[in-house]
Amino acid sequence: MRKPIIFFSLFAVVLCLATSSIMIKFCTAPAAIIALYRLFFIAVIIGTVQAGSVFRGFQTLSRQDLRRIIAAGVFLALHLAFWMQSLKYTSISSSVLFTNLQVIFVFMFSLLILKEKLNSKLVVGVVIALGGSIIIGSGDLVHGKIFGDLLALASGLFIAIYLAVGKDIRSRVNIMTYTVLVSIAACLVLLIFTVTNGIPLFAYPQNDWLIFVLNALLPGIGGHLVLNWVLKYVKAPVASVSVLGETVGASLLAYLIFNEALLWYQVAGGLFILSGIILAAFSEADPSN
Repeated sequence: MRKPIIFFSLFAVVLCLATSSIMIKFCTAPAAIIALYRLFFIAVIIGTVQAGSVFRGFQTLSRQDLRRIIAAGVFLALHLAFWMQSLKYTSISSSVLFTNLQVIFVFMFSLLILKEKLNSKLVVGVVIALGGSIIIGSGDLVHGKIFGDLLALASGLFIAIYLAVGKDIRSRVNIMTYTVLVSIAACLVLLIFTVTNGIPLFAYPQNDWLIFVLNALLPGIGGHLVLNWVLKYVKAPVASVSVLGETVGASLLAYLIFNEALLWYQVAGGLFILSGIILAAFSEADPSN
């Protein structure tokens, strides 16, 4: 695959991901509903366009992998619901930054669960990122936004678990089948939550329904699905660091659309977080490890 196509795809992924938080801010529906319909439309669109591929993949699926996909779907549902809810309590930039700490969580899981080799760059990266989190958290605590930060941090933990659970499955199940099944599983989790809590499923304005569909098409398919495809051609750390462009893009869009300026502690803490994640991500690619 030609490099220009790969890097253009990465740029498109970042741009698509950056639109998600902006659209959610414009939506009046509860976070669980936005997440539910994002997953629903992803499953419907991919299941329709790639029906043959999805069906063939499903036929060869083992029961063990199906159980793992369901488990991954539970954590995907939790990630989306917590992150989208966080946007109601904190700024877009803080929310995206704390969610992107999932990269740090993934590496910590590798060390603690998979017993992978500990290296100094990773440790320093984690410490720097956590230091940045403390700076932002302290500032947001004063401004009454700490609850939203904690929701975003939890969403980062959930997406890290989702990635850890799904990592092994993706080597055996094609991407279309995996995406459709994990979306359906997550959608059912959110459906149970909304029904048991008496949240309306359909009583939303046309603008919200447009956002539901666009949220599936842009960050859902154009973002995460294309990113999974790009991972075939670039190293995981490169992809992980590239996704950090979502923070810059989302913050810029938030400023242009909502006049949501970055405060000094968000800039300082954000630089620490991004630097820590970059150092941790590229430590994986260091041949000396």
